[in-house]
Amino acid sequence: MGSAKTAMLLTTAYNFEERGVAYICLKPVTDTRDARNVIRSRIGIERECSWIYNNTDLYDLVSHLVDGGGTRPGWLLVDEAQFLTARQVDQLAHAVDEYGVNVICYGLRTDFRTHLFEGSRRLFEIADTIDEIKSTCDCGRKTIVNARLGEDGHVLTEGAQVAIGGNELYKSVCRKCWREGIEL
Repeated sequence: MGSAKTAMLLTTAYNFEERGVAYICLKPVTDTRDARNVIRSRIGIERECSWIYNNTDLYDLVSHLVDGGGTRPGWLLVDEAQFLTARQVDQLAHAVDEYGVNVICYGLRTDFRTHLFEGSRRLFEIADTIDEIKSTCDCGRKTIVNARLGEDGHVLTEGAQVAIGGNELYKSVCRKCWREGIEL
């Protein structure tokens, strides 16, 4: 959080559009912050996208686009990729290998307890490249934890892995500040 991942995705989409490059923006429906299919950055820019449901077969989606006679997408831009299933990540890899479609996934590595998300784990296992987008903790160190905050402002370590929210629920911190927040 706070590293401008979504803004980077939207900038990439804009650049593709300006150059006439065919692309599709996708986002797991798990991200329920918006009632409609839109990718929105905290800086206020947004773009429509297609939903990815838990049962969406992403290989089939690409296959239909490629074989359907429409505009063949050169790129898939996936926001909130941590919410993909491992199977969906494998389906994206299959589409890359079979159809030569390029895929860029943007998402978080770990949850508020520092455990990998399913989609993130599989991306780390099979992605051709991984680029870390860095942000800075209030103390000046690199952030690595998206700390979930309780109503009292203390760092939480229990609860469901997925709780959708923004700055009111999460704060990006370094590991040291996360540990100190737990000990309060």
